Amino acid sequence: MSNSPSAEEQLREWVGQLAPEHKRALLVMLAEDDRLQRSARLDFAITQLRRMCQERGMDWDKMAEAEREHYLDNLIHENELYSTQVGNSPVSPIAPCYHCGREMTPIDLYRIYFGERPPSVEREIAKLVVMDVEVDAQFPLAADGEITIGRLDPHRGIRPDVDLTKFDPASRISRRHARVTIKGRQFFVEDLGSANGTIINGLTRLKPMEQYPLSNGDVVKIGETTLKFIG
Repeated sequence: MSNSPSAEEQLREWVGQLAPEHKRALLVMLAEDDRLQRSARLDFAITQLRRMCQERGMDWDKMAEAEREHYLDNLIHENELYSTQVGNSPVSPIAPCYHCGREMTPIDLYRIYFGERPPSVEREIAKLVVMDVEVDAQFPLAADGEITIGRLDPHRGIRPDVDLTKFDPASRISRRHARVTIKGRQFFVEDLGSANGTIINGLTRLKPMEQYPLSNGDVVKIGETTLKFIG
């Protein structure tokens, strides 16, 4: 059995011999290389998604983030159904990863796009504030698109824009509980058929898919978690 040091041990020994300023320079170089790789993976994923959308008569670039998430959720579901059935796959082939050559799946595209894209730069014109908690918990509402409210479920690809998981210890909030949309400068909230409902100002319980116009100071109860609309 060889007692020679492993490649990792040799590298650690070599780094330990570097002067502090050289260590900092090395870390900067590695961070920049990682950033470039993430950017390349993101470009690859978007190229595949644009092509797949085009094949279905859709335009990836014109989709809001919520529409993109819904589209990817459907791709994942279709792929999972195909894997358990015999027949032609409804999901068009995805090019293999050009880094490792591994076959890619819709789940891989989901993880790359939502995990490695930079945060969108959107003007905040309103926000939801979680009430009755010790920490300052606020969720900005962008000026366009749709904002989903619910609980995180990575296994099913559900990642709500307003993730209330840590404010919902009793799991009274549905994974896709409610949605906020904007028309002009008016925000509307609607319940998405949740199990425990959406109540406005302690009085109005929304019917599923019923849009309610929000005013500054409105209190929105999602399950057993209370939010205040500021806008």
